[in-house]
Amino acid sequence: MAMNFRSTTSLLALSVTGAANVVAMPMAVASDGIKLSLGGFFRSAYGFTIDDDAQGELGHDQNLDGVSSDSEVFFLGETTLDNGVTVGARIEMEAESQTDDFIDNVYVFYKGGFGDIRIGALDGAAGNMYMLPPGSTANFGPYSPNIIGSPLSPGIFDPEASLALQDAVMKIVYYTPQWNGFSFGLSYTPNDDEKTDEGTDNVADSFHPDRSDGSANHNVALAVHYDYEGNGWGLNLGAAGYWEGDVEGTSADDAEQAGYNIGANVSIGALQVGATGTFLDDGNGAGQDIWMFGLGFAYTQDAWTVGGGYAHVQTEEAGFSDDSKLDRAGVDFSYAMGPGINIDGGIFYTWNEAADDDGDNADGYDALEIAIGSALQF
Repeated sequence: MAMNFRSTTSLLALSVTGAANVVAMPMAVASDGIKLSLGGFFRSAYGFTIDDDAQGELGHDQNLDGVSSDSEVFFLGETTLDNGVTVGARIEMEAESQTDDFIDNVYVFYKGGFGDIRIGALDGAAGNMYMLPPGSTANFGPYSPNIIGSPLSPGIFDPEASLALQDAVMKIVYYTPQWNGFSFGLSYTPNDDEKTDEGTDNVADSFHPDRSDGSANHNVALAVHYDYEGNGWGLNLGAAGYWEGDVEGTSADDAEQAGYNIGANVSIGALQVGATGTFLDDGNGAGQDIWMFGLGFAYTQDAWTVGGGYAHVQTEEAGFSDDSKLDRAGVDFSYAMGPGINIDGGIFYTWNEAADDDGDNADGYDALEIAIGSALQF
């Protein structure tokens, strides 16, 4: 899809103008200055997997059980000025990372009646506003789970993070206030692998850094939500799109990837149901698309929540007339022991059909996972 650079120019102008207005506003000094606070989460789980583990099969030489964790600490500094504008910065640190890439999102923000402007290394509008059905806990789920036991997973429905090289890279993001239930997000990413200094890549202190072959330039994301709260029921609708501008090191028209997400969730009393779908144009390489959909439910009674759902992913494979297909279904529960303290667990079944029935050891693979965990929010 050809990109219209007026949209990126308008976004830059909006961000610069918004920031300039914040500086220019009279009576904009907060007497207390910026205050620093800490927060984060720690998720841990134990589980075991029953799968195809004979010689030459996908589960061979993999442990049947194990302990997993996912944790993060963030630093948040902010203050509200006398004119009502909130100014601050957020830095997120991944606790499990053993590489130099242990900083996740890091950005400055300006929030007020004009909306929310964010600048730095962070998720874009499509990565923050994509739709997902209900039915997952903090640790587990039939789609986009944080912790899985199977070597195969249905992936994630996020149309931005699903694409090659996409991470919380340098970008500008703008979120509107909510108008009659509608809210919008727009983001611009100059280059999708520009996050930290690597070799001669001076991205941290230059707006004109090096870029590598295969990275995508001038990428734009757009998202919209509609939220309605009725008498005992509610409706959430959403759509998001992410488009790459041009891919470095290639002149092919089909080298640019794009991702689209759409979904709807309905709540009736304590019950939530929903459906969502994501399409990744050239998500598996030029001319090879990926599409996925999910269905889910969640029912909450006092401190207990029971949920579940089903996810299907279909991927086009070069050289084969058939697509590879991956399915996952299951149920889970969550119990709130106290504020920010949850116990959860789930049972899930995953099965796969490969495009190459004879040469792919993932063909016919299936797995049963049973796990229990905890999630702490602080």
